[in-house]
Amino acid sequence: MDYDGANQHPVTHLGTISISPRVSPDNGRLAFASLGRNGFQIRVYSLVLGRMVNFPEVGGTNISPAWSPNGRELAFSSSRTGDPEIWIADAGGNLARRLTSFRGPDVSPTYNPKTGDQVAWISGRTGLPALYIMNTDGSGVQAMTDGGYVTSPSWSPNGQMIAFAWDRKYGPGAPGGQDIYIMEVATKKWWQLTHDGGRCDFPSWSPDGRHIVYANSADGHADHMKVWSMLADGTQQRPLTGAGADMPNWSWK
Repeated sequence: MDYDGANQHPVTHLGTISISPRVSPDNGRLAFASLGRNGFQIRVYSLVLGRMVNFPEVGGTNISPAWSPNGRELAFSSSRTGDPEIWIADAGGNLARRLTSFRGPDVSPTYNPKTGDQVAWISGRTGLPALYIMNTDGSGVQAMTDGGYVTSPSWSPNGQMIAFAWDRKYGPGAPGGQDIYIMEVATKKWWQLTHDGGRCDFPSWSPDGRHIVYANSADGHADHMKVWSMLADGTQQRPLTGAGADMPNWSWK
């Protein structure tokens, strides 16, 4: 759809569940995860050719693709070796290399779009999912959050901020809920953008860094999710879609 919610139309017609779409930096391809005979696999659709293009299928669950800023690589989560880890392959799905090797799920990578040499992702290596960053060779691992339940990071275009969903007081009977936050990478200082509006998830930055789209369900039910837009300071929140829309991703340009 357009940035204001107009011109909503389907891109794929695969007859199955397709999730976590990611537009390539040149706007020419769409990577996503789709459920097939071999479980969830990374798929790529050419927006130029109007058809699917080859991407190899492997064992395990393969989800949450993310393009490098030069469009030559895809980072994603794969359990091909038994545990969900962060992998990077070339744009054709070849030469895959594993970046993480800890017990517990590692999912939802996102590149630093300014430099291309860092990845933020979600890891459950210490228990509840937390936000981490590392270099694209797997070195320099750094925990960014120290509590709660974190999902769906998105790195800002200028490389200085990460948006993510965070239930800071996660647990039975805990007050509050899952909201959208942003964090300054250099200082780990964070700001809460949404407040008590139901379950919020999947933030994504506009190319100029001024706006963030995200998914919201006022009553917490997944099938009631709508895509919303707001300014990057959390103001001017407004819905762009009706119910049944989830996992938005803003194009790079």
